[in-house]
Amino acid sequence: MAADLRRATGGRLLLSAGGCAAALAAIVVSAALAATSKPIVITDAREDVSGPLDLTRMSLQRASDGRLRAAFSFAGKVTPKALLATSGPPGSACIRIWTGQDVDPASVRPDRLACVTARSHDEFRGGVYEVSGAALPKRVADASVKATASATSIVLRFTQSSIGRPQRLRFAVESTRPGCERATCIDTAPARAATRTFRLR
Repeated sequence: MAADLRRATGGRLLLSAGGCAAALAAIVVSAALAATSKPIVITDAREDVSGPLDLTRMSLQRASDGRLRAAFSFAGKVTPKALLATSGPPGSACIRIWTGQDVDPASVRPDRLACVTARSHDEFRGGVYEVSGAALPKRVADASVKATASATSIVLRFTQSSIGRPQRLRFAVESTRPGCERATCIDTAPARAATRTFRLR
């Protein structure tokens, strides 16, 4: 009887210890998700392109919910209507993302794009796109979009899973004037095809 009691008590203690360990692990995971990362910032000169999509700043960081938060800032106000085109491609602001660890961004296209476009005259649209070969980018996930009160900045949020959860990524930013496909209609940063590195893990 005493031996059975000791075994039962020991089992309860083991279960209790296991429960505490599981709870501790959950707390650690929650804390990791809640920890925001320091933003990586790219700045760009004003008036280097014409039109409303003149980028001045972009920042990328991990938000408290684990998603990636990209903030685009422009020289003037940007509305959904300003991104629509009467003909040709719509205007957009995109993060160009390279998730491969050994790729050379100077010679290889990004494999992901996270972009802001317009759904209508009064609504932005966000999405993540997969780039493969010479094919057109394929939409793989939605992204949330919110303009600031000043209308000079747009915040885009998207999940890490939508870009394959890499340990790190390299990125650059660009905006394209609606209805125009010429290089002079594209505002890019950093300059000279450079990129920035962002570590996720």
